[in-house]
Amino acid sequence: MTSQHAPFLVDVESLRARAEAIGIDLPLVIWDESCPSTNDALAALVHHPAEATASSGVVRGLAGDAPAAELAELTILGTDFQSAGHGRLGRTWTVPPRRSLTFSILLAPTTPVRTWGWIPLITGEAVRAAIAEAGVPAVLKWPNDVLTAEGRKLCGILARIETTPEGPRIVLGMGTNTRLEPADLPREDASSLAIELGVAGSEIDHERLLLSILGTLVPGLRELAEYGEDFGRSPFAARVRAGMVTLGTRVKVERPDGSFLVGEATGLDATGDLVIDDAVSVSAGDVHHLRPAAPAEGAGSASGNGSDGGAGSDAGAASASDSAASATPPDSGTTQR
Repeated sequence: MTSQHAPFLVDVESLRARAEAIGIDLPLVIWDESCPSTNDALAALVHHPAEATASSGVVRGLAGDAPAAELAELTILGTDFQSAGHGRLGRTWTVPPRRSLTFSILLAPTTPVRTWGWIPLITGEAVRAAIAEAGVPAVLKWPNDVLTAEGRKLCGILARIETTPEGPRIVLGMGTNTRLEPADLPREDASSLAIELGVAGSEIDHERLLLSILGTLVPGLRELAEYGEDFGRSPFAARVRAGMVTLGTRVKVERPDGSFLVGEATGLDATGDLVIDDAVSVSAGDVHHLRPAAPAEGAGSASGNGSDGGAGSDAGAASASDSAASATPPDSGTTQR
């Protein structure tokens, strides 16, 4: 079991009580001083839920009892230090301890698979709203990033699907740069809440930020369950569109097969895919925002140089991925939806 040198940045019992006060039941919250990968750890518990009550380092900070047969929806596993996060193409990264809010949450979706592409977008809006509530204006970048208004990355959102006898589960990981200092940032296109607010990192309250995220995320997921395949017409989907800086922007999309297309991001379709030039829906790819005056590249249109946007995404949701709490998180707009 790991040794605890300072109080966890998120107090388990306090978080559960505060969540209950706003109508959110967190059946199990697991927090520890360090964890190689919150997504890996939570995915492992999905398949071996009895281990959630074991005395091991990864489950230190346990509150509540795990169900014997399966892990309950909205189980959270977080850490003050993720030492080996996973990104696209097998990339790994880390950040200094206690300087990012990193956690994964378990979902048991009941809507059709084709709606699952909305889940990272709902999550992005929840993080964006929480960051804005903390005092930092923020925007969404399709499909899984939260940026400052000036375009510096604050948060990445990645997920994975786990198949269980009880049905598919989504392990949804996210990480927000909270207490990072300028010296911690190896890239100019990243930032943190402390940097943006001009305050000491210790002034960023991780528990309050997490509660704020949950306060928007859980109602958003409930709305997805209510609207199902009509979610694109829901009030929350309108919120997503309103906060998404990608829409109305000229973009270059690099697809998983190496092809690309260039055009204007004109909307989101019924499944949350990005629509280019009102003609092509993209479900997966690295999205680069281009300056308005940038000339078209290659074919210079939404036809690109490859097949249409359906390639590369696992059932419209995420494939193997992880929380992205890093000054150099996984590439923006990755295939992990």
